Amino acid sequence: MLVDLIAESYIAMKQIVISREAQKSLSLMQPKRRAAIYAKLDAYALGQPVDIKKLEGRDYYRIRVGRDRIIIDDQGRVVMVIEAGPRGSIYKE
Repeated sequence: MLVDLIAESYIAMKQIVISREAQKSLSLMQPKRRAAIYAKLDAYALGQPVDIKKLEGRDYYRIRVGRDRIIIDDQGRVVMVIEAGPRGSIYKE
């Protein structure tokens, strides 16, 4: 029984690193939108299911959070947040 409790409490979590550009975009967002993005990143880091797709022609992935998108580079144990923002402008380079 104790082993089951220990196994359930152990969660493999990825480390999230946010780029300077993404941090700037997040700081300009409304607090509710920013909190939703952080919550979705935490869920992904904990291995919970999120709406994620690989971007065509790039090595990055996108996570959908309502009308916002998060562009990430999943490097295994480390997830680098490249950019975060509204759907329409997030994909422009």
